[in-house]
Amino acid sequence: MALAKAMKRQVLQLYAQCLRSARKCPQWEQREMMKAYVKMKFQAEVGTRDPDRVRMLLADARDELERMNYYHSVYEAKQRADTAVREGHASVPTSGVDTGGDFTSSEEQGDARCPQCNTAYPSAQANFCSNCGAKRTTSS
Repeated sequence: MALAKAMKRQVLQLYAQCLRSARKCPQWEQREMMKAYVKMKFQAEVGTRDPDRVRMLLADARDELERMNYYHSVYEAKQRADTAVREGHASVPTSGVDTGGDFTSSEEQGDARCPQCNTAYPSAQANFCSNCGAKRTTSS
Protein backbone atom coordinates (compact mmCIF):
# COMPACT_ATOMS: atom_id res chain seq x y z
CA MET A 1 0.00 0.00 0.00
CA ALA A 2 2.82 2.40 0.87
CA LEU A 3 4.52 1.59 -2.45
CA ALA A 4 1.32 2.45 -4.34
CA LYS A 5 1.03 5.78 -2.49
CA ALA A 6 4.67 6.62 -3.22
CA MET A 7 4.22 5.81 -6.92
CA LYS A 8 1.01 7.82 -7.08
CA ARG A 9 2.84 10.79 -5.56
CA GLN A 10 5.67 10.41 -8.13
CA VAL A 11 3.16 10.24 -11.00
CA LEU A 12 1.29 13.34 -9.81
CA GLN A 13 4.51 15.29 -9.27
CA LEU A 14 5.78 14.35 -12.72
CA TYR A 15 2.41 15.26 -14.25
CA ALA A 16 2.59 18.71 -12.63
CA GLN A 17 6.20 19.18 -13.80
CA CYS A 18 5.21 18.25 -17.36
CA LEU A 19 2.33 20.73 -17.36
CA ARG A 20 4.61 23.47 -15.97
CA SER A 21 7.14 22.73 -18.68
CA ALA A 22 4.42 22.82 -21.36
CA ARG A 23 3.45 26.31 -20.15
CA LYS A 24 6.96 27.51 -21.03
CA CYS A 25 6.38 26.95 -24.76
CA PRO A 26 6.84 30.31 -26.49
CA GLN A 27 3.81 30.26 -28.78
CA TRP A 28 0.21 29.80 -27.71
CA GLU A 29 -0.44 26.98 -30.21
CA GLN A 30 2.62 25.06 -29.00
CA ARG A 31 1.60 25.55 -25.36
CA GLU A 32 -1.92 24.25 -25.95
CA MET A 33 -0.65 21.33 -28.03
CA MET A 34 1.90 20.32 -25.38
CA LYS A 35 -0.63 20.61 -22.54
CA ALA A 36 -3.08 18.43 -24.50
CA TYR A 37 -0.28 15.93 -25.27
CA VAL A 38 0.72 15.69 -21.59
CA LYS A 39 -2.88 15.19 -20.50
CA MET A 40 -3.49 12.59 -23.22
CA LYS A 41 -0.35 10.59 -22.36
CA PHE A 42 -1.11 10.50 -18.64
CA GLN A 43 -4.84 9.81 -19.08
CA ALA A 44 -4.12 6.95 -21.48
CA GLU A 45 -2.39 5.08 -18.65
CA VAL A 46 -4.58 6.16 -15.72
CA GLY A 47 -5.78 2.60 -15.10
CA THR A 48 -2.30 1.04 -15.06
CA ARG A 49 -1.71 -0.84 -11.81
CA ASP A 50 1.36 -2.95 -12.66
CA PRO A 51 4.27 -1.41 -10.67
CA ASP A 52 6.87 -2.40 -13.30
CA ARG A 53 4.85 -0.80 -16.10
CA VAL A 54 4.35 2.34 -13.97
CA ARG A 55 8.12 2.54 -13.38
CA MET A 56 8.77 2.18 -17.12
CA LEU A 57 6.18 4.87 -17.92
CA LEU A 58 7.69 7.17 -15.28
CA ALA A 59 11.16 6.72 -16.81
CA ASP A 60 9.79 7.48 -20.29
CA ALA A 61 7.97 10.55 -19.01
CA ARG A 62 11.12 11.81 -17.25
CA ASP A 63 13.06 11.42 -20.52
CA GLU A 64 10.40 13.40 -22.40
CA LEU A 65 10.36 16.06 -19.67
CA GLU A 66 14.15 16.30 -19.82
CA ARG A 67 13.98 16.70 -23.60
CA MET A 68 11.27 19.37 -23.32
CA ASN A 69 13.25 21.28 -20.68
CA TYR A 70 16.38 21.02 -22.86
CA TYR A 71 14.51 22.62 -25.77
CA HIS A 72 13.27 25.36 -23.45
CA SER A 73 16.84 26.06 -22.31
CA VAL A 74 18.10 26.20 -25.91
CA TYR A 75 15.27 28.59 -26.82
CA GLU A 76 15.95 30.80 -23.79
CA ALA A 77 19.69 30.87 -24.56
CA LYS A 78 18.92 31.90 -28.14
CA GLN A 79 16.59 34.63 -26.88
CA ARG A 80 19.31 35.93 -24.53
CA ALA A 81 21.85 35.86 -27.37
CA ASP A 82 19.49 37.71 -29.70
CA THR A 83 18.80 40.31 -27.01
CA ALA A 84 22.53 40.76 -26.39
CA VAL A 85 23.16 41.23 -30.12
CA ARG A 86 20.36 43.82 -30.35
CA GLU A 87 21.78 45.66 -27.35
CA GLY A 88 25.27 45.57 -28.84
CA HIS A 89 27.06 43.27 -26.40
CA ALA A 90 30.10 41.66 -27.99
CA SER A 91 30.52 38.49 -25.91
CA VAL A 92 27.78 36.27 -27.31
CA PRO A 93 28.38 32.55 -27.88
CA THR A 94 28.14 31.83 -31.60
CA SER A 95 26.02 28.73 -31.09
CA GLY A 96 23.45 30.62 -29.02
CA VAL A 97 23.83 28.01 -26.28
CA ASP A 98 25.61 28.88 -23.06
CA THR A 99 28.17 26.19 -22.29
CA GLY A 100 29.13 27.73 -18.98
CA GLY A 101 32.66 28.33 -20.20
CA ASP A 102 33.32 24.58 -20.33
CA PHE A 103 35.00 24.05 -23.67
CA THR A 104 36.08 20.48 -24.29
CA SER A 105 37.72 18.81 -27.22
CA SER A 106 35.68 16.36 -29.26
CA GLU A 107 37.69 13.49 -27.75
CA GLU A 108 36.66 14.63 -24.25
CA GLN A 109 33.03 14.89 -25.33
CA GLY A 110 33.00 11.21 -26.28
CA ASP A 111 30.02 10.88 -28.62
CA ALA A 112 30.33 14.36 -30.14
CA ARG A 113 27.83 13.80 -32.96
CA CYS A 114 24.23 12.61 -32.99
CA PRO A 115 24.00 9.11 -34.47
CA GLN A 116 20.58 9.96 -36.02
CA CYS A 117 21.34 13.16 -37.94
CA ASN A 118 25.12 13.61 -37.48
CA THR A 119 24.69 17.06 -35.88
CA ALA A 120 27.35 18.08 -33.34
CA TYR A 121 26.11 18.29 -29.75
CA PRO A 122 26.30 21.89 -28.43
CA SER A 123 28.18 20.84 -25.29
CA ALA A 124 29.51 17.83 -23.42
CA GLN A 125 26.54 18.10 -21.04
CA ALA A 126 23.86 18.00 -23.75
CA ASN A 127 21.75 14.85 -23.37
CA PHE A 128 19.66 15.39 -26.50
CA CYS A 129 20.36 16.45 -30.08
CA SER A 130 19.27 20.03 -30.67
CA ASN A 131 18.42 19.16 -34.29
CA CYS A 132 16.37 15.94 -34.14
CA GLY A 133 15.77 15.45 -30.39
CA ALA A 134 17.35 11.99 -30.22
CA LYS A 135 18.75 11.04 -26.82
CA ARG A 136 22.54 11.01 -26.68
CA THR A 137 24.01 7.54 -26.47
CA THR A 138 26.31 6.84 -23.56
CA SER A 139 29.33 4.64 -24.08
CA SER A 140 30.24 2.46 -21.10
